[in-house]
Amino acid sequence: MPPVVSKYSPDEYKRKSYYNGITGGSDHPELVYCSDFLTTPFPKPVGRYAYIPVKLPCGVFNTLLNHVWDTVSPEIHEVLKAWKICWSSIDLVRFFTHGPPGEEAKGSLGPVIIWISVIPGSTSSNTTHDVSQEILALLLKNRVEDTVVEWCKAVIVRWPDQLSLSA
Repeated sequence: MPPVVSKYSPDEYKRKSYYNGITGGSDHPELVYCSDFLTTPFPKPVGRYAYIPVKLPCGVFNTLLNHVWDTVSPEIHEVLKAWKICWSSIDLVRFFTHGPPGEEAKGSLGPVIIWISVIPGSTSSNTTHDVSQEILALLLKNRVEDTVVEWCKAVIVRWPDQLSLSA
């Protein structure tokens, strides 16, 4: 019997291609879940000159979320703690998606995103969906709308300590 796939799980193409370009190579993170999956399509490219969108992470400035981040950030941490989420980072980001070659002017800046990185295999799309709904409710309580919660897999890498390198 084939494994049951959550209705919140991105298909393989979206999971592996969604963050294309953000690292400058092919080692970009994999998507676990995004809260706007029902309203923001991510179609597979077709045709002889198919183009996979290339994203560039950008900072988040002068938004309603910036003004309440000191209030909602600890609340988001508490939600993650209550759900026992093994997260490695929580970032505010917007992604600029480049237009296809020759149509660069068609690029666009996406919505404000609360981007949560989790340890691979530590949570499911069902869980991230449920947690995202709580986070979005916190944002609405603070009058923040039009924000997306996205989850990706991230491996924590510990860099060598400078002191141990100088010995």
